[in-house]
Amino acid sequence: MSKASSRKEFNGKGTDSISTFPLLKRFLAVVTILLVIAMMVYPVEVLKASDAKSGEYLRSWWPRGDNSFTVKYIHSVERTPVWEMYTMDDGEIILRETVFQSYGAGLPATSPYDFDIVEDGFRLYNIDQKMTNLVYRTGAVRANHELMVGGKPYFFVEFSEPTEAVKFETQKTPLIVYLAKEGFR
Repeated sequence: MSKASSRKEFNGKGTDSISTFPLLKRFLAVVTILLVIAMMVYPVEVLKASDAKSGEYLRSWWPRGDNSFTVKYIHSVERTPVWEMYTMDDGEIILRETVFQSYGAGLPATSPYDFDIVEDGFRLYNIDQKMTNLVYRTGAVRANHELMVGGKPYFFVEFSEPTEAVKFETQKTPLIVYLAKEGFR
């Protein structure tokens, strides 16, 4: 019995099992391409900043994971830092807590929310207030507004003009659209 005939008897088809390898490679390539396409059109929730007056798109961020962000600024009267922590939850921005170093004009002296004295000053938490219109005005002199997303700082003046009112909102967008606008920043 020759080697060729013994192969026919072994696999029962008369073909070499190696010839199915290119078919398997093509199948895996097609599956991989389909998975990549599905991931690229998959909608992700991003934080979008736009000009509050004109609606002009300024920038967006994809928090990747915990869907939280913080806005830090220097209070205009007290001249001390204020941190406001938010989460994005299914199209809504929710204020979770705020930390400030002193109380006085424009800062709470009393509050219906949970309150602690912390190393950085005073902490109000369990606020859970939905922000239907979250607008900040980019500080021109001392406010130095800073957005923290995914552990990275972004100064407002990097994406908006001084004194410009910036509106923040959530938006579901396909991953490929986000990457086309913002890249892998």
